[in-house]
Amino acid sequence: MKSKKRKMDARCPRRLENLPCEFCPLAVLRLKALRNSDKELSEDEESKLPGCPWSINHQMSNYCFFNYVADYLHEPPSDKEIAHMNNLSIETVKDMTEQAIEKIRQMKIIKDLEDE
Repeated sequence: MKSKKRKMDARCPRRLENLPCEFCPLAVLRLKALRNSDKELSEDEESKLPGCPWSINHQMSNYCFFNYVADYLHEPPSDKEIAHMNNLSIETVKDMTEQAIEKIRQMKIIKDLEDE
């Protein structure tokens, strides 16, 4: 029986047609750069690192975020999982979550809903 190929997301820097079946070299390159950093990088600093910006620290997904979503994301990941996959502290994940929630609260459409 022929296995069904799963389509890759168009945002893949390698422009793969299908999800990778082996470790992504660009993801590995990014994870090594993150691991070798002597501090938690800002978003701007991290954006300048080599490799795939979609890399995650999850070997079973071949370090590919899109593989992870297709195979494992049937429910939202915990703060601990997010921290591990992105080489962040749990405190940073919690802070980022709070910042995101506050940004959503400040959106005009949300404020309009609150006024109703």
